[in-house]
Amino acid sequence: MSLRSALAQAAAVLLLVAGCAKRPPTHFYILELRAAAAESQERSAAAAAPGLDIGVRIFQVEPPYDEDNIVYRIGESSLEVGFYTYHRWAAPLSSMLPGVIADGLAGAEGVRTIEPVLAGREYSAYLEGRLRSLEEVDQPNQQRVRIVADLRLVTAEGSEIWSHALQAEGTTQTDEVAAIVQKMNSVLSESIALARPKLVEALAQTQLH
Repeated sequence: MSLRSALAQAAAVLLLVAGCAKRPPTHFYILELRAAAAESQERSAAAAAPGLDIGVRIFQVEPPYDEDNIVYRIGESSLEVGFYTYHRWAAPLSSMLPGVIADGLAGAEGVRTIEPVLAGREYSAYLEGRLRSLEEVDQPNQQRVRIVADLRLVTAEGSEIWSHALQAEGTTQTDEVAAIVQKMNSVLSESIALARPKLVEALAQTQLH
């Protein structure tokens, strides 16, 4: 190998190392209903009441939201989506959402227990979900957070008990992705709270519990 080639390779390595040294750290985020955690003792007491034992199945997540990168759009009507490079979900949305939904619906009248499905455990009903979108939409003076999802409660045999379309959004003004995710959690919490009374109404009409 000539000296020129050796020097060129050494320079390329140095540039690569320098580039890696300047790379920003990757931040990982979770979906979590903090209010639900604060009420865990109250909901545990409610679990002794009559009601269904519900297992929440892994969610179906439509693309492009099935990636670990957080999705955003520039403009309300934009058909182009972007992905944050260094801001990602700590776990797949398909596996995070069942826990969030279970926390949000725990303690509802007619629900004895609700949790993400555990292998080997039998449930009297199953909650299925499909996430259609969870994204940030950048607008001139604010950021809009939007979530669209479908929920469906079925018996162990597959008969539908209840279905509900979660559609919620909220706005914030921030340059921080962490604040965007916090707003996503807030919007998701509010949408689940609105679904609770409709679930209770549907369960009151079923004879399963």
